[in-house]
Amino acid sequence: MIPTDRDLIRRPQTVSADWAQAMLARNGHVADVLDVTVEPVGTGQLGDTVRMTLTYGARQGPGTIIGKFAATSEASRQIASNWRLYEREVGFYRYLAEKARVATAGCYASVLDEGSFVLLLEDCAPARPGDQIAGIAVPAAHAAIREAARLHSAFWDCGDNPDLAWLETGPLAQPFYDASIIRSAWPQFSDRYADMLTDDMKRVCDAFVERYEAYSRPLSSPRCITHNDFRPDNMLFWPDGQIRIVDWQSAALGHNAVDISYLIGGAFSPDDRRDVEQALLDTYHEELAEQGVDCSRAELAEDYRHFTFAGINVAVGAAMMVGRTERGDRMFLTMLGRHVAHVLDTGALSILDERF
Repeated sequence: MIPTDRDLIRRPQTVSADWAQAMLARNGHVADVLDVTVEPVGTGQLGDTVRMTLTYGARQGPGTIIGKFAATSEASRQIASNWRLYEREVGFYRYLAEKARVATAGCYASVLDEGSFVLLLEDCAPARPGDQIAGIAVPAAHAAIREAARLHSAFWDCGDNPDLAWLETGPLAQPFYDASIIRSAWPQFSDRYADMLTDDMKRVCDAFVERYEAYSRPLSSPRCITHNDFRPDNMLFWPDGQIRIVDWQSAALGHNAVDISYLIGGAFSPDDRRDVEQALLDTYHEELAEQGVDCSRAELAEDYRHFTFAGINVAVGAAMMVGRTERGDRMFLTMLGRHVAHVLDTGALSILDERF
């Protein structure tokens, strides 16, 4: 009998050789698994990630595999359920990865059942994940921005495709983030971090919350598939310059500039961003054209400016939704400071008045 998805759902600590063999076989990878050991990796808060080391008999398979599982935290699992994050990531690997033109980890197996999931992914070691707080090197940023252009171009102007309805988040400029989230989160955030907020942070966030509908209304530009958490922590880097984009739980239908403004605004200090910003936008625009997309530089700049607010949504909203950690505090405050500076540098506050 072929195991059902429910039969194959596991927690990391309960995996076994028989289970690993069944998972691989169910997806066409025939191997004789004799043993499997597990160690945690990564710092994700909406899922648990481990590295599995496998020992084989006659029929061999991958020596190590990255396993992604539903979060241990019930609160995190509830967030994932509300936004169908596990469904989105499994769906990306099942239905979109081969078409997406973007470099990502290969998928050996996937199961999904009622708010839980398991993904067995290619172990990309010795590649290392990026670090949002430390930032990103300029060559790596150019590589990442090209990958964004390839993803967006593969699904350009697909917002009305009924086959992609499972990626819909409603009539919002930025997927997932409606007014209720920021208006609920900002008072809590400003209270928790009161002693660490600058006057600029408070001024920009107060205006953003007050006129959020002006930001949130959909733009006129085409929609495509967007990553929506496009930052260094969700990228794997090799010393030779190779890159893989991972963590597809937030994949949705959105406007392309949300990913590039989020990356450029959040992965550099304000001074460093000012030095490289236009060159990175040139790289993105050139790669879009190379991939066959007709998007003017002026249109790109307008939407890019609009989405300088995107990282504020994530920094404030996510901080209040996930479990609090010391690194999380540093990351969310670092993100907020960088994205607020981005808003001010581009004059994006005026958008809130123009569209109000």
